[in-house]
Amino acid sequence: MKAAVLHHNDTPLRIDDLEIEPPKAGEVAIRVAASGVCHSDLSVVRGIVQTPLPIVLGHEAAGIVEAVGEGVTHLRPGDHVIATLTPCCGECPMCREEKPFLCEKTRLTMGQGAMPDGTTRLRHAGAAVHQFCAVSSFAERSVIPAGALVKIDDDVPLDVVCLIGCAVTTGVGAVLNTAKVERGASVAVIGCGGVGLSIVQGARIAGADPIIAVDPVEEKRTLARSLGATHAIDPAAGDVVKQIRRVTGSGVAYAFEAIGNVEVMAQAWGCLRPSGVAVIVGVSRPNEEIKLRAGGLLQQKAIMGSVYGSAVPQRDVPRLVDLYRKGELRLEPMITRRIRLEQVNEAFDAMSRGEGARSVIRFD
Repeated sequence: MKAAVLHHNDTPLRIDDLEIEPPKAGEVAIRVAASGVCHSDLSVVRGIVQTPLPIVLGHEAAGIVEAVGEGVTHLRPGDHVIATLTPCCGECPMCREEKPFLCEKTRLTMGQGAMPDGTTRLRHAGAAVHQFCAVSSFAERSVIPAGALVKIDDDVPLDVVCLIGCAVTTGVGAVLNTAKVERGASVAVIGCGGVGLSIVQGARIAGADPIIAVDPVEEKRTLARSLGATHAIDPAAGDVVKQIRRVTGSGVAYAFEAIGNVEVMAQAWGCLRPSGVAVIVGVSRPNEEIKLRAGGLLQQKAIMGSVYGSAVPQRDVPRLVDLYRKGELRLEPMITRRIRLEQVNEAFDAMSRGEGARSVIRFD
């Protein structure tokens, strides 16, 4: 099968012919129908997110089940599925506490580029190739932990709802699950890529007002307005905190950072009103530190992280698909380009230039 493989950091992905093993117990083989190109994939290319190499990237995927391993009973060949970022092992303390977004097996699937058992199902000329998030959807086929797949109805377009696999669940979930934003609450969203635009939509669905989108790219600010932002701010036009306070007076109740920049995380803290909450969604280098003004603590400000939108995939993915069906969650406008696998490096180049929201690879 064809797959896009990262052999060395800061180099283009290479299209290779790989061998793929059949699913083992608790695993599922799928034919990948579509995969979004996410900033987290680019972070691996740049070495910000460190994984063993070579590796097949891609983790925002939808596809069709081809085979199931021993013990898998909730899926069967022909089912349409969305892949999620957590193995949902059901056994670790986090899964038992109904926090599968913190599943302990995730450290293996992300940091070690392996399946939950520590091995990989991919080979190139007999040598092991690692799997990103145990999804590796920049490939025609994939073997994925059964707990990371959610069955969906056959009539929704896979090249659209694949975005639910990462950006949409991460962004909408940060609003509805992590922060639990109340109707009428003021919200700022700093960074309007795929995740940030999903946060904007989550805030709209929650009934927030105002919703202030912050991004240096005019195209993204315009798109954010069309998806629910009531105001749009260009950080190049002046101090972001001051611009937000001109809209709200005292600051916002919730500020979401969706870039992964520690200086912007501090900015999110700075634009809060008393008792406000800064929600950090972006991924920075693990050893970086955030510097916050301590005076905010005396105003009962808070800062919290949001991992994968605090999502319980078997609950949240069907809900998001339903919101898409109802027209409340608008996914098509977030897709800038539909591309072939061979164009994945062009998608990364566009992302590096700040162009567009999402490129989606379609496998026909």
